[in-house]
Amino acid sequence: MDQTRDLIKKQNFNAAYSYYQVTRNFISELESLDDEYLNRRAEDLKMLSDMVLKSLLGDEKVTSKVNNPSIVIAEKIDPSQIAEINQTNLLGIITTEGGVTDHSSIIAKALGIPYMLGVKNVVNIVRNGDKIILDSKNKCIHINPEKEISQKFEKEILKEKSINKNQLIKSKYEAITNSGKKVDIMANVGSLDDAVQAKRFGADGIGLLRTELCFLESYKMPDEKSQLELYSKILNNLPEKTHTLRLIDFGSDKKVSYLPLQNEENPALGQRALRLGFSYYDTLLKPQIRAFLKLSKDFNIKILCPMITNSNDLDKIITAIHKEQKELNQQGEVIEKLPPIGIMVEVPNVALNPNDFISKADFFSFGTNDLAQFLMAADRTNKNVSHYIESGNQSVLKLIRNFALEVISKKKEISICGELASNINYLNEFIDIGISSLSMPPMLIPKIKEEIRSLK
Repeated sequence: MDQTRDLIKKQNFNAAYSYYQVTRNFISELESLDDEYLNRRAEDLKMLSDMVLKSLLGDEKVTSKVNNPSIVIAEKIDPSQIAEINQTNLLGIITTEGGVTDHSSIIAKALGIPYMLGVKNVVNIVRNGDKIILDSKNKCIHINPEKEISQKFEKEILKEKSINKNQLIKSKYEAITNSGKKVDIMANVGSLDDAVQAKRFGADGIGLLRTELCFLESYKMPDEKSQLELYSKILNNLPEKTHTLRLIDFGSDKKVSYLPLQNEENPALGQRALRLGFSYYDTLLKPQIRAFLKLSKDFNIKILCPMITNSNDLDKIITAIHKEQKELNQQGEVIEKLPPIGIMVEVPNVALNPNDFISKADFFSFGTNDLAQFLMAADRTNKNVSHYIESGNQSVLKLIRNFALEVISKKKEISICGELASNINYLNEFIDIGISSLSMPPMLIPKIKEEIRSLK
């Protein structure tokens, strides 16, 4: 504060600019230290600095100034910043940082926004007003291209739009291979808008309802009633379909202001998901379980349990669900039959030991994003190691294949809801393995359905 005041007085800078300069100096000092713990405090300071700057600027959002069709170029971009930009003006994103499975990349993909990451020095090379062609298929960009190159890409875009239009028309129909194998193509949904998109793009149901967004977007703890109302609105977009609702999956990696969460050195491996839910059972997990059970009276739902690590975790959540069913019945709600209860296969211990869970879980859903980062010891949000994630695809496939051999023989279904689910290169293998459904961002559904129909 003292240094900020000095800059204002001596240099006549405004408060926001002065504060930014001072905090940047502190951040640079922390980043230069040869100490991993102190390096990470730089990230904390960046977050706090951004919050103070927003307050000083009257919460003015820089990204909201994208008022013309533009490609946004930045060192990195957060999911909240993507959400702030008028989607009709956001033609593409190019960043120097980020990983293919971090949340910003996933959200951009869900919105159908071309996103190229890891482009070094792009912020120094490109200037406002430059004409950019972002070719995400071939992973290259053209800066102020010649007329012939622009015309070539304009033709490609028109051709792509025509293909997409035909795929959208056919998306309402089932995805069946030429040999007669059927795969349900479901939607990953995190909001009411996503659910509307799921219906538009021909989803066979919601394969993953990310209910944590209900918590992340609220300024206070959502109670049972508010959750029930929101989930009902979402499911009503596809009332006749079967939907998979995931219990809370957030923690110190995705913070909420109304929970006193501690900073953890490895938040992805820490107090998150059901581990956190049981720590705040009465206010966090209990209301959500009750909302799910009430929903089961009007909709075909399945309950998906995240971050299950061993059979004790599964026993604990199943016991809790039975407890809430009994309590609701005593209160006159009458929940006669529990919805199917399944688990996310995202922890290697679960993927390696299917027989520990077959008799207890009704279905299984592979979360390939987390499973890959745990297998490869690589944080999927860390640009320095995120390249390991993709190199782990074959290991993930091997785990899915071995897991399926045990589970499908016991008449239990397996689905995939991670990044691999929409990877065209693996569709044939998934079908051969016996995967019953694939869940992905709604916008990708027409293309994947069309691809499956072309398979033998």
